[in-house]
Amino acid sequence: MKKLFFAVLLLSSVVVSAQDLVILHTNDLHSHLNGLSPELEYTPLISDNDPTLGGFARIGGFIKSEREKQGDKLLVVNSGDFLMGTFFQTLETSEGFQLNLMKKMGYDFVSVGNHEFDFGPNQLAAIIKNSKSNGEIPQLLLSNYKSAETDDQNLKALINDETILPYKVIEKNGHRIGIFALVGIDAMESVPSKYGVKFYDPIKTAKTTAQFLRKTEKVDLVMVLSHCGVKKNDNGEWYDEDIELGEKVSDIDLIISGHSHTILKEELKAGNAIVVQAGELGKHVGRVEVSFLPNGKPDIHYTLLPMDDQIAADAEIQQLIDAKIPILEKNILSQFDISYSKPVVETSFELFMDEKNPIPSNLGPLVADAIYSQLNSTASRNVDVAMVAAGVIRSNFFVGKTGAQSINDIFNVMPLGEGFDDIPGNPLAKIYITGGEFKKVLELILAVYPKKTSYFLYFSGAEIDYNPDKGLFSKISAIRIGNKDKGYTTLDISKKSKQLVSIAANAYMIGFFGNLKKMSFGLVNVQPKNADGSLVENDNFLVDFNPEIEGIQEAKEWLALYNYVSSFSDTNGNGIPDIPEGYRKKHNPMFIKQ
Repeated sequence: MKKLFFAVLLLSSVVVSAQDLVILHTNDLHSHLNGLSPELEYTPLISDNDPTLGGFARIGGFIKSEREKQGDKLLVVNSGDFLMGTFFQTLETSEGFQLNLMKKMGYDFVSVGNHEFDFGPNQLAAIIKNSKSNGEIPQLLLSNYKSAETDDQNLKALINDETILPYKVIEKNGHRIGIFALVGIDAMESVPSKYGVKFYDPIKTAKTTAQFLRKTEKVDLVMVLSHCGVKKNDNGEWYDEDIELGEKVSDIDLIISGHSHTILKEELKAGNAIVVQAGELGKHVGRVEVSFLPNGKPDIHYTLLPMDDQIAADAEIQQLIDAKIPILEKNILSQFDISYSKPVVETSFELFMDEKNPIPSNLGPLVADAIYSQLNSTASRNVDVAMVAAGVIRSNFFVGKTGAQSINDIFNVMPLGEGFDDIPGNPLAKIYITGGEFKKVLELILAVYPKKTSYFLYFSGAEIDYNPDKGLFSKISAIRIGNKDKGYTTLDISKKSKQLVSIAANAYMIGFFGNLKKMSFGLVNVQPKNADGSLVENDNFLVDFNPEIEGIQEAKEWLALYNYVSSFSDTNGNGIPDIPEGYRKKHNPMFIKQ
């Protein structure tokens, strides 16, 4: 009897531990085809202990290795925001390149995130259509897209022909898997408002879809590629939309999370679901093992793996990427006499901004100073205050072995947005507002931070005295404009103030000023003005960097950073400018506590 008992026990343990399905997952790749950073030290095809992480060649090599081991057991997915973050994104409308590359790497399913809508639904449709014309692409998923106030017929055509599906049921190793994809509420709010993109409620969509997959399709595993996110609060507790999703939708087994750029080293439990996320930019790949228990329930185990120099990269993938660099140089960089692979600046210390905790930072102040310097290079473009939001800064400067930073490392810091020319990136804009209006804007920032950390502002050209213990819209006592070299003057911040202050930032941020009344439910009403106090018409905020040429010559945010760091002195005599020591210390120049 004892022998029979132990035999049954051993057999049960074998069944439980048997691996039925392996899922490799990434999220928020943001077109980071090469490893980072510094990108100049990325050598995926050479085992030389380079300090970079990520790169599609490494991810592709890892997928290939796993597919050789797992065969039909392997499933490879990405949870949104595969686009927008490097110069490579500029190739998408003409080349349709990245989705084809991801298919070659071995991706089966890719969900659509908020940054895929950065240039509107029709631009997204054009990218997908071009990609399809060039070859195979992974199956795209998006379950809760509703409509757009702007034209979205091309995108809806791709939904109708099933290029983008709301869900998919597949069989892997004899098991039925149901997969769907969501864009979360915070991600929805990050889509540029000018397109009027609308989504169905993610929780309601998830309940309906997951129940259908479970009850009607009779799947063994319900998995959602969720561009919603998960975060940790000050008490060390995990929260946010993906935790709520698991707790409210009982039919979900596995949530492959994205959007929040969170590195989860261990799986989280939320209701009946397991939540996993692999951080950002392809620096890690998550690996989920699923074993189905005798009762049919999935037993899920998760590990997070760095995509470092120990990974055997796929040479073919890297060759395809390298072949696109001459196109980038010809289309964009040649007009500025910039080489893709030449060092622009070097640093002996890290320049860092963490959006989850933006105080303190040394990269935020550097970027603000760059904008201030760019727009004060001549009297005709003079600005009092330059600012940049934490959510605009997307990458950091790392020292690596040499500290040398390339133009792509610089572009990656502020890669988002577009203007009205053929040069990528957000253009800079300038408006005038009164001192009283400026105070209200800053008070609003203090009110929403830290719940909206992406709204946190870094300034150049201003000092603000505040008391965090004061009530709503009463925290700021004084604002001084100027700088340490030329001195500061106190700004009149009274409600009746008519003193104007010029504010510069990227056009996306400046555009928010006119919408603050609606966003703040009438608490803050800012009217953007010209230098003479007249109201700005037709949202004409853009800075014309060369008025002598017909039309508006846009001053790009990333180019301001390039010009600024290129102006630094070469302190070690190797021909490359060096980041000044004054930026070594992480600090917050925005507010001075009183």
